[in-house]
Amino acid sequence: MKASKKFISILIFLALLPSAVSATTLTGNLTVDDAFTAYLSTDDSVAGTPLVSGDYWPLVQTFSTTLTPGNTYYLHISAKDVFGPPSAFLGSFELSGTDFIFANGSQSLVSDSANWGVNTTGFGFSFNSPYDGFGINGVEPWGTMPSIASNAHWIWTGPSGTVGEAYFTTTISPIPEPGIYSMFLAGLGLLGFMVRHKKNLSHHTEQEVKVS
Repeated sequence: MKASKKFISILIFLALLPSAVSATTLTGNLTVDDAFTAYLSTDDSVAGTPLVSGDYWPLVQTFSTTLTPGNTYYLHISAKDVFGPPSAFLGSFELSGTDFIFANGSQSLVSDSANWGVNTTGFGFSFNSPYDGFGINGVEPWGTMPSIASNAHWIWTGPSGTVGEAYFTTTISPIPEPGIYSMFLAGLGLLGFMVRHKKNLSHHTEQEVKVS
């Protein structure tokens, strides 16, 4: 009985243990006309930890950070238009490994209207789909940003741009570690076999005692 309890404890521990074999790295390349700060948060209503900032749109900024297994993250971009339209955000992002996925279900994400939300109020308020009618990376007046994916869209809150701030958000979700769950299920099967085997032994022992 003690052995069974110990075995169950080990299985529970394995099921709850985050995968530490390979850490996932989030990297990004982005720029905003005119300025921005990128954050990583575990709460969509809180800006989070600053990752990188920029205040000159022709210069693409890059960041890299490690994600903790099991957490749901929110990539936040606080963008500011200082000098008037045009106003827009452009970026591309990557996840190493397969422990996490972006809102589009893959390990690669660009700025677009399908997988980002935006508002002009702040994080913690309702988000709408951004406007992406400006075009993709390479369009004038910005030209091509070499370190940003060619299919990234210039997005903002509206077609004419707005002086002030725009708040963008997208989700980064964890994927359950298949190895741990397979181990957990295999362990449950083994435990069931052990219990049945123990019952069979007990039954045979009882029968032998009765016969003798």
